[in-house]
Amino acid sequence: MSETHISGKQVLIDRQPAVLYSALSDLSALVEKIPADKRTAITATADTISASVQGFNLGMRVAERNPFSRVTFCQMDGTPIDFRIQACFDTVDVPDKPDADCMTRFHLELDAQLNGMLKIMLGNKLQGLLDNLTDTIAAAAEGRTPDMTMSSFI
Repeated sequence: MSETHISGKQVLIDRQPAVLYSALSDLSALVEKIPADKRTAITATADTISASVQGFNLGMRVAERNPFSRVTFCQMDGTPIDFRIQACFDTVDVPDKPDADCMTRFHLELDAQLNGMLKIMLGNKLQGLLDNLTDTIAAAAEGRTPDMTMSSFI
């Protein structure tokens, strides 16, 4: 197994970091936003989320909350890949806007333990997955309808 680190792209979101932090730090609230027909196999609490996908049990839990700047997630028991995902929020001062602290620079970081075969199979796809997930979160945060099709993440 080798450690793989991937930094997702950074986006600027027209919301305060506290808004993004609040939305991502409660996993049960995230599930409520998913259409009912898509969440039948999903179970969530404020700290955990799990689902059965193509026969695999996948899940993650909140490992750490650093208010208004970072939420760290890690795998739950039974999830086949050992990983940590950090959602990072930084306040951006925009001098030409009267409410200068309303913007957030947002990005995701992934650390995973992957064996050689998984690294070859998933390495490049993980970068695309993080970037697409970042776009989805940004769209949802700004009130736009995100592309939630599985093909947008693969």
